[in-house]
Amino acid sequence: MKRYITLLFLTIFTGIVYAQTADDALRYSQQHYTGTARSMAMGGAFGALGGDFSSIGINPAGLGVYQSSEFTFTPTMEMRKSTSGNLDDEKFTFGISNIGYVGTIRPRMKSNGGWQNFNFGIGYNRLNNFRKSSLSKVDNSPSSMLDIFKANADGFSKNQLKAKYPTVEYLAYETYLLNPSDDDPTIYELPIPPTERLNQRKSIEEKGHMSEFNIAFGANYAHKFYIGASLGIQNISYKSTARFTESSFSNSDFNNYYLEEYVKTSGIGANFKIGMIYKPNQNIRLGASLHTPTFFSMEDEFQNEIASHFKTAIDGHSNYKAESLLSTYEYNYRTPMKATLSGAVVLAKKMIISVDYEFVDYSNAKFKDNDYPDEFTTTNDIIKSSYESVGNLRAGLEYRVSSALSLRGGFANFGNPYKASSIDESYNIYSTGFGIRQGNFFFDAAYSYSDRDESYLYYDADFGNGNTITSDLVKLEDKNHQMRLTFGFKF
Repeated sequence: MKRYITLLFLTIFTGIVYAQTADDALRYSQQHYTGTARSMAMGGAFGALGGDFSSIGINPAGLGVYQSSEFTFTPTMEMRKSTSGNLDDEKFTFGISNIGYVGTIRPRMKSNGGWQNFNFGIGYNRLNNFRKSSLSKVDNSPSSMLDIFKANADGFSKNQLKAKYPTVEYLAYETYLLNPSDDDPTIYELPIPPTERLNQRKSIEEKGHMSEFNIAFGANYAHKFYIGASLGIQNISYKSTARFTESSFSNSDFNNYYLEEYVKTSGIGANFKIGMIYKPNQNIRLGASLHTPTFFSMEDEFQNEIASHFKTAIDGHSNYKAESLLSTYEYNYRTPMKATLSGAVVLAKKMIISVDYEFVDYSNAKFKDNDYPDEFTTTNDIIKSSYESVGNLRAGLEYRVSSALSLRGGFANFGNPYKASSIDESYNIYSTGFGIRQGNFFFDAAYSYSDRDESYLYYDADFGNGNTITSDLVKLEDKNHQMRLTFGFKF
């Protein structure tokens, strides 16, 4: 598979404005509603079950299933290991994946055929953890990022370069990676010969998370029909520091350089969810829910730095460093709408089998700048042409060994969002766990594992007329281990 992304997440620079990419749209659209340990152990398949705070994020009708008030608290531990060739890096994370409160109100007078209870819930579920470190390399590369610097810079004077490309090419000029020729100062020369081959390295340090605060309402009619609605307030906190290095192993005066790109993204958005659950009998439960897009107000903070190193002095020095201004950019982002169909079977009050099928069209994600309506036209066109609708499957099993102990297992498949047949970024999550009930207290534990393969390019630029500059393909394996513990009280 081949993933056409540019160097270290940054694609297009116009002045000092940082442009979002289709990869960013996918990052914030792929979400996992597995806040509690019970939900995680069962693959997140709670759209037809309810009675768990994580289910509010999938189908708010699950709130109507509660028969008593409840408080849950879920700490989590995660270990991610990224491997590329013989390079690997690990990152451990500790955090909170769920805090929730559900209150139950029962009518003073009710019958078996009427409204049984009205419930409300408020709380927090973690959707994504962005914390990750990765290392990769390409040895003896026939192409160079410097070739892209030159292709972009040719035809511009120093002052024009500073105005048009202040965040990369002008920094390369300031660090003697782009040198104006003696015959024409708008044509640039590189510090390496055309036949030079370079060793390339890239490190990426990512931090942050994506969370949702829910305010929900649910109702139970005759213990057969449940309805619910929720307002979700989502929060994005993402930070990336990525460094791309090219170094020479020849006898030329050039030694190495690095381009470091820092970006910090924060956003807050809102969505609305509605859902229903129907029990035709005591053994079968059917559910359906609809999620509106989440409308985000976003802000990016970004800065680039280039440093170069030479074996012999240039203008009295052999080391140079230049950095761009620390800049900010505000814009809007809209995730795709989601729909979920769910089914569950309860066998002799001993076993539960549950399945959710979620439909989402990633091509409907969209960036927008209210002040400059055409700013994201190219990026949104890439999103539409690159992504497609997929079905995400979640399945779970619970077996009640006794009134106090339950065993669980789960599976989730997230479909490939890319249209191109040469790209396959689908992946599976496997999970297991157990639960203990003792009076009004319950304790759940869960473990999940996923293994994702990615292939991408450090850079890929097409300047027309057959002038294409592309790096070698880099392969990355990302293994994710998670452990969650839920402590809960019913009252």
